[in-house]
Amino acid sequence: MIPVTILEFVLVGEYPLDLGANPGASLRGGLYETLAAMYDTGDAALSRYDTDTNPVAWLLRLEDMQKTGGKDAPRPIAIRPPRVGMEGKEQTITMALYGRGVDAAPMLISAVAAMGTVGVGRNRKHTRYALSEVRAIDPLTKQKIVILDGAGKQVAPLPTPPSAEIYAQFAQLMHPTQLSMQFLTPTRIVDQGKLCHQPDFRPWFQRLIERIRQISDLYAVPVWIPFHDLLPAAEGVRIRHDATRWQEMWSHSRMDGMTKPASGFIGEAQYEGELTTLLPYILVGQALQVGKNTIKGAGWYEIGYRWR
Repeated sequence: MIPVTILEFVLVGEYPLDLGANPGASLRGGLYETLAAMYDTGDAALSRYDTDTNPVAWLLRLEDMQKTGGKDAPRPIAIRPPRVGMEGKEQTITMALYGRGVDAAPMLISAVAAMGTVGVGRNRKHTRYALSEVRAIDPLTKQKIVILDGAGKQVAPLPTPPSAEIYAQFAQLMHPTQLSMQFLTPTRIVDQGKLCHQPDFRPWFQRLIERIRQISDLYAVPVWIPFHDLLPAAEGVRIRHDATRWQEMWSHSRMDGMTKPASGFIGEAQYEGELTTLLPYILVGQALQVGKNTIKGAGWYEIGYRWR
């Protein structure tokens, strides 16, 4: 399975952060601006193996010729904005790094700290903050370890990401036929050219295992995905209860100057079916996120663990 490192940044400001209607996009924009000012050499990143020529381009605008034909590649990073209802003066933002993306952790930590001196999002005078702590979050247990204190001193090393065997063992503890999901940010899934307005299982699960394959190819050891076995099993999983809703959202791209739809479903969905072979991939998907705009915080979900 893909090695995943999750970093949580604790931000303390005089005012609550106002990140606008699309907080993930605001964070991605602010992070990109800061990284560009601090580390961008202006060179292109044309190979998934070249992390040195321009680390910012490799992280945020890689165009690997061999794997994507020069088109944008999936990024080795996904951003999670503060949760709804947690907009106090102390807030957290989260970033997940995949495979070799973990090498960018020191660069990202310094950029998040620097971003706080100028502010982020709307009304930047009132969105300045201090970075008070950096934590590592276990992708499975959600346990947190402080790795950097408010003085910038490292107090613990980054933990080793869970292996494929650990994901498989964890999956064996879970209920094999019932699954509860909370889609925390808009999840935008396109299936056979059509936008999915409901959280039907097979479409988003197929996008997830495709994403696992792509990211592992680009940034880690390629993961073999048994599509011919998994997709028929996914077709058999049905929605037991759907409490999701559609959230309209738009995202402005500075690269092409266009505003694009970023809407998706959000909320709780419960599924039933034979899940045993599917669960390891769903577990890692909590850290990978799924669908479009993951770099801007979309497609973030969590599982309500239910044990055998």
